[in-house]
Amino acid sequence: MMRSLLFLSLALCVSLVTAQEGSYSYYNIFHDSPTTDGAYCDGYYIGGPFRANGAIRLVSSTPGRDNDPYFYSFTLSSDYYVYGWGAGTQCTTPHYENLWIEPYELMEQGPPWFNLGVDPLPFGADQVEWQVVRAAALSYGLYLTSTDVPDGSRILLEDGQISVKTDENSAPVVYNLSNLDEPVVWIENGTNDMFYLKGHPDSQGLSEELTIGTSGSIYFSGPLEYNGDTPGMLGLISVYGDGRIADKPSVDWDPPYEIGTDSNLTYSASILLLDGVFEAENFTQPNPQVDFTLYGGCQIQQEGYTGSSASGFALFWEYDERLFNQSPPWYPQYELSGVESADTPLSDLELIASCNPFSSSVSLTMTEPGTLTVYDSSGRIVDSCDTDGGWVWNGSLLPGGVYIVNAKGMSGNSTSLRLVKF
Repeated sequence: MMRSLLFLSLALCVSLVTAQEGSYSYYNIFHDSPTTDGAYCDGYYIGGPFRANGAIRLVSSTPGRDNDPYFYSFTLSSDYYVYGWGAGTQCTTPHYENLWIEPYELMEQGPPWFNLGVDPLPFGADQVEWQVVRAAALSYGLYLTSTDVPDGSRILLEDGQISVKTDENSAPVVYNLSNLDEPVVWIENGTNDMFYLKGHPDSQGLSEELTIGTSGSIYFSGPLEYNGDTPGMLGLISVYGDGRIADKPSVDWDPPYEIGTDSNLTYSASILLLDGVFEAENFTQPNPQVDFTLYGGCQIQQEGYTGSSASGFALFWEYDERLFNQSPPWYPQYELSGVESADTPLSDLELIASCNPFSSSVSLTMTEPGTLTVYDSSGRIVDSCDTDGGWVWNGSLLPGGVYIVNAKGMSGNSTSLRLVKF
C-alpha cells in the first residue's frame, strides 16, 4: 500500500529555519495575488504562518498596541507592506506610527518571524503538481466523474463514507471510503461546475485522514468538524474553481442535505484553491452577520468578499497546529531554494525539547553554548537563560497554552521551537 506524503514528522515542536520544500498546507493563509483594496485591521489574529506573493495592507486605529493585527509569522515576497488607507505608506519594519505587528518582540527580530523580499511561492494550476492527487485517486482511491457528481450535487462527509445526492428528488448514493488503499477522492467535473460539501449532521465529526480534489468549485454548505477525541485531517483542492460559503435559500432540500450557513459554523480543513478565490456566495446574507471559523488553512489566489459590517460572514482563521509538520494525504508540495527568507542561511544549531507537551517543566537542549529565551503567545519574554547547552525550564506557575523558545548560539546561529503547556 502506498503511503500518503507528510511534511516532516508528526510532532508538536517545529523549527522555523529556512527549508527547501514543504506542503502548501503549512500556511494558515497564503495569497498568490494579494490585493491592497482591503486590509488586515485591529482584531485580526492569524495563529499560523502567513505568506503572500506581493504586498498587503495593514491598518490600526486603536491606541498603542491595543488589539493590533497578530501574525504567527509574516512573510511577503514584496519588499514592503502598505500601512494606512488611501495611497498609504510603504513600510519595511514591523512598527510604523500607530501599528505594531504583533507579537512585536518576535517580529522586530526579523526572520523567521518577519520576512520581506522572499522568493515567490510557486502557485496556480500550471505550477503546482495537482495531477499527483488525481492519479492517486485513479489508482488507489475513489475517482468520480461528472455523471457521478453532476453540477449542483450535495455531498455529506463522515468517517468511512461520502453520500452524494445529485438532485432534490433522487436517492443519495453512498461511496465506501474504508476499503480504499489511499484516502483520496477525485471528482472529475467541469471547471464551471460545483458541488456542496458539509459534514453529516448525525456523525461525531471526522476522525480519519482524507483529501478531496476537483476541477470545479467547492461550496461550503454547513459545519464540517473534526472529532474532538480523535481528530481527523481533511484536505480540499480545487484546480480551477473557487471556495464559496453557500447562501442559504428560502426554500431548500430536505434534511440532512439542506444548506446550514445561517448560524455560526466551523469548517475544519486545509483548502487549496489554485486558480480561485475564497468568498461568500452572497456576502449580504445572513443578516445579522454570523461567524465562519476555518480551522486549518487556506491557500488561494486572493480573498473575495465574505461580509459587510453587519451582514454575511465574519471570518476567523484558526490554525491546526498539526499542520506545522503534517499535511493531509497527497496534499501538494512545493520546492524552493529558500522558504522563509532568501537571505537567511541554514543554521547548524539544533534545539530539542523533551516532554513536550509538558505540565510543569521541560528539558531544553541546544547543540552549542548560547541563550535560550521563552516567549508567550503574545510575544512577551517570560524567561531566559544563558547556558552551556542545557536548561530545565520551569513553567509551572504560567497558564496553559503555547510558548515559543528561541535559541541563539555563540556562533550567531539561531532557531526556535514551539512548546505546549497543558
